[in-house]
Amino acid sequence: MHNIAINIKDDQLAKQVIWWLEHFKEDGVEIVSIEDLEDLKALQLTRQEASISFEDYLDHED
Repeated sequence: MHNIAINIKDDQLAKQVIWWLEHFKEDGVEIVSIEDLEDLKALQLTRQEASISFEDYLDHED
């Protein structure tokens, strides 16, 4: 998989570029904002952590 970051200052131009890229979604192009990508990376890291039940979390809240 190849990742490409594109920085566009003009909002109107950004909308046009996204519109153009959306035409390639059926070919496997995925459009993710950098902000979303950072959130996804943080979420992926939590998958390796041990989980606790919600009840245990509430019991140790303090």
